[in-house]
Amino acid sequence: MKYKDGLILKGIGGFYTVSTDDDCIYTCKARGRFRIDRVTPIVGDRVKIQCDDTDCSGSILEIYPRKSELVRPPVANIDKLLIVVSASSPKPDMLLLDKLLITCEILGIIPIIILNKIDEAKTDTHEIVLEYAPAGYKILPVSATNGTNIDLLINELENSVCCLTGQSAVGKTSIVNRIFPDLNLEVGSLSQKTYRGKHTTRNVELWKTYNGGAILDTPGFSAFEGFNIAPHELHKFYPEMRESNSCKFLDCLHINEPDCSIKHLIKANKLSFGRYERYKRLYSELLEAYKRRFD
Repeated sequence: MKYKDGLILKGIGGFYTVSTDDDCIYTCKARGRFRIDRVTPIVGDRVKIQCDDTDCSGSILEIYPRKSELVRPPVANIDKLLIVVSASSPKPDMLLLDKLLITCEILGIIPIIILNKIDEAKTDTHEIVLEYAPAGYKILPVSATNGTNIDLLINELENSVCCLTGQSAVGKTSIVNRIFPDLNLEVGSLSQKTYRGKHTTRNVELWKTYNGGAILDTPGFSAFEGFNIAPHELHKFYPEMRESNSCKFLDCLHINEPDCSIKHLIKANKLSFGRYERYKRLYSELLEAYKRRFD
């Protein structure tokens, strides 16, 4: 028996695929004490295993502390969140995009906006740049169909655990297939009636890249669970607003207060009007949830 450190790539039916630091693959079960402690290993966990090379089996002995954890999908230790939006169909859900960016800000994950399907662009891609470039977010236009800028995307994966997310049918699985041609994963399509994506990704699995990284495809979704922050803290998770310190009131919420500096940011194109309008909507949602917290 040997003891090794590794990364959980996949977990199905109580069995976990672990890639160790010496590039060996083991099928492991978690020790019973994890159930007692109510701890469940998840994809992305760094673990210590006891393993047997004769049949490539092992046991997970220890789960190392997580630096971040996503609930949907259940995955740990993500370095970068690759948020995929479409330059064609479906139409980008900007509110969902804002929520995902806020989640990154809360968890300390680096977000990268991946603008896919530029080969069939129907959306004004310049609009995405105007909305999010002032916040300093990286925006990478790609085409999973013809491979445009996929090499730049692979560079972003270097020595990083990355998670692809976004609406259904924006091309997340197609991007994975372009990076790993041998996988040939099932690709979804759009509903002709609703122009919403059909889910094709069902399992959570990491694939390791040649440059020391790993990437995870996730089930697509068109809604997003709320994040647990107080309404008055929301502006702290907008990079554009964090730089604003010239409001009349120190506790300015950037909603209806007089002499709020947000108007100047919008006028100077340092904050898009659309993003600000969605900020006010999210603030209202958080405020309502805050009022109902003891119901």
